[in-house]
Amino acid sequence: MDKNLMDALYVSYNEKIGVLSDDEHETISHVLGTDLTLVLNKENMEVYLLVPLTRNHKFECKGSHIIVDGKRFDSDIFFRKDACQWIEMQSKEMLSLVA
Repeated sequence: MDKNLMDALYVSYNEKIGVLSDDEHETISHVLGTDLTLVLNKENMEVYLLVPLTRNHKFECKGSHIIVDGKRFDSDIFFRKDACQWIEMQSKEMLSLVA
């Protein structure tokens, strides 16, 4: 992607993540090259993966985990909101699956 466009879209970025918004309450980041978003709630330090609810993604909810596009996320906190599947990232290993 063009550097000027990257500078216009993101507050900051590296080769994997582009930060769309960063304030005292939360940081919203885009996983570059995907349609995935990460939201960090700074008040309770929870990180959520947002996956758009489109035909491009397949979801299997299993109670103690969720499978998205064949990748298993061991999280018991997942819900749908704002046209996305929200999944709480409960370990660094889970984050490494997406970024």
